[in-house]
Amino acid sequence: MPAILGRARVSHTGFAMATARVPPLFASGLFCFMSTPAISPIDGASQETADARSALWFVGALPPPLNGQSNCNRAMLEAFATRNAALRLHDIGGTNGSKLRGVVRAITALALRSRRRDRAYLSIPGQNGVWLFAPLVLLLRLCGIVHYVHHHSFRPINAGPARAMRLLVACGGHRQRHILLSPDMRRRFTDMYLRGDDARSASLSNAYLFGPNTDTVPDRPNRPVTLGHMSVLTREKGVSYLLQLFAGLLAQGHDWCLVLAGPCADPALRAEIDAAVAAHPGHVEYRGALEGADKERFFADIDLFVLATTLVDEAEPLVMLEAFARGVDVVASDTGCIRDRIRTPQHLLALEFPTDIALIKARISDAAMDWSAVRGACVDHVRSIKAAADREARALFPQLVTVRSHDCHPRRWPSLFLRWPQDQRSH
Repeated sequence: MPAILGRARVSHTGFAMATARVPPLFASGLFCFMSTPAISPIDGASQETADARSALWFVGALPPPLNGQSNCNRAMLEAFATRNAALRLHDIGGTNGSKLRGVVRAITALALRSRRRDRAYLSIPGQNGVWLFAPLVLLLRLCGIVHYVHHHSFRPINAGPARAMRLLVACGGHRQRHILLSPDMRRRFTDMYLRGDDARSASLSNAYLFGPNTDTVPDRPNRPVTLGHMSVLTREKGVSYLLQLFAGLLAQGHDWCLVLAGPCADPALRAEIDAAVAAHPGHVEYRGALEGADKERFFADIDLFVLATTLVDEAEPLVMLEAFARGVDVVASDTGCIRDRIRTPQHLLALEFPTDIALIKARISDAAMDWSAVRGACVDHVRSIKAAADREARALFPQLVTVRSHDCHPRRWPSLFLRWPQDQRSH
């Protein structure tokens, strides 16, 4: 009988259904999704083949709704499929209720169908999602399944040590591994939650999934210096602070421009943006939510991307990688993985008004000496990040899709329960 897993059937058709629900955001320009690969079916005529190898249980939110994490999850699913993984997909996207139902379905399927030699990949939702995954992780431990927890939020570190993450780690025991987005994020998480045990963590940059695919960028057109910012516009993303910085630059006599893009659900912030557009006609522009050709035009129209984020969840912003790949330099605040991804420490914002005014002026002055050299350096920078990410992936993916012989013994439920207190003390 075919296995219905989450909201998608793990087969050629099912995988296409799971991955085709949202258009590739990076299909144009320098970033692109991998083409949707065929996946080895594990039902019907191919069930015998799938049973001869370990399954990879994939539990994470796929679009819709579309956000940074669901976007990365979709790309990870494709990456596993290109490696011919025998996927067991459980999509937990949507509302809080659908997340809960998705986790319950995953727990039920694991209890009934998993084998000790299987592997599991878990993409933890932000904030309260960690609590939701604790019983799932506990079941994986009791089943003897090695499972990998992929972290897309810096919240457990910025606000840590967090009780929810401590519980998740305790429930997983020695069969739990963690995937972090940069070497520094890995080090800090390992020190905070894993007692410095590097063997239980690995790093994998999002650049592995969203890497540049061109060797050249167009020349900068003759135009006024233009700053830009694109995100889900919130105060935590630094939009209000950026408007203040830009007003300060105009007050100093700089005939520059600012382009903002992205949806804004905060009425007060939207009013502030509209007021800035009205106060500085011809200098401040708000373009709303963008995709496709409009998104490409945004990057083509700016010279410096400004990300003054204070978001507690901020980890490795994809928009930084997108900007670099298009030859656009970035200045950003020192939070999450940004220090690992910024071009130089001199591109880190201090979130202090006079200091950041001077920093932006200095970076524009440097770039104006040779725009082509700076644009090329940005592309080289993201290419080096991608090369490092490829090395990380070559080390990580075989652990997820390959099972060592000593892991292939059958599950023994009674001994697992008897061993639990000892495991809890040791790990």
